[in-house]
Amino acid sequence: MPQTISYRFFAPKEDKVQIDLNFDDRTYKLQVDETADKPDWAKLSRNKCSNCPLGDDVEWCPAAVGVAQFLPAFKAKFSYEKTIVEVETPTRTVVTKATFQTGIASLLGLTCATSGCPHTKFLRPLARFHLPFATEQETVFRSLSAYLLMQYKKNHDNGEQKPPTFDDLNEAYATLSIVNSFLAERLRDAVERDAALNAVMILDGFALITPENTDGSFLDLEDVFLVE
Repeated sequence: MPQTISYRFFAPKEDKVQIDLNFDDRTYKLQVDETADKPDWAKLSRNKCSNCPLGDDVEWCPAAVGVAQFLPAFKAKFSYEKTIVEVETPTRTVVTKATFQTGIASLLGLTCATSGCPHTKFLRPLARFHLPFATEQETVFRSLSAYLLMQYKKNHDNGEQKPPTFDDLNEAYATLSIVNSFLAERLRDAVERDAALNAVMILDGFALITPENTDGSFLDLEDVFLVE
């Protein structure tokens, strides 16, 4: 039974825009209609990421195909336009006032993380427990906590007792930043205005935050564990 997360955008004097994302219940991979027409900018060879591990036998970029499902609804949106965004997950509904760039950033992040892109799959456990419009501190806390839990489980399953490090996580975020830059180039061919492009920049900003906290300082979390 697929899981569904719905994004609804409400703006003055405009029709509601609803985007329904469906995910495989076991893997939480994004489900797309493989028979639907796909835009040329979603081809893997078009602005292909310099670090993409997919070969010539793959015709379509997984992340781009996921984004192409809903991008036409936002191609003419300016980043600063105001909207109310309602996000319905299987367990809760979140409603917030935002700009279109912020709403699209949340939608883009969820889509890319679950798209099947090899460089974003490390984010899929977070997507399973999607928290729309997370703050910087929430993002750092969730990312580091999930990664440490994953390391613990991996070591436990392998019968190992390695001290935890953030080396692989830092590398994953550095790789993700490259993906974001190439995704922005793809979207330039698909949009008329800047809301979606700025949304990618917002995502990239979040991708840079977590590695800044893995040197032992945990600056963004220093007040989280204060219990007096």
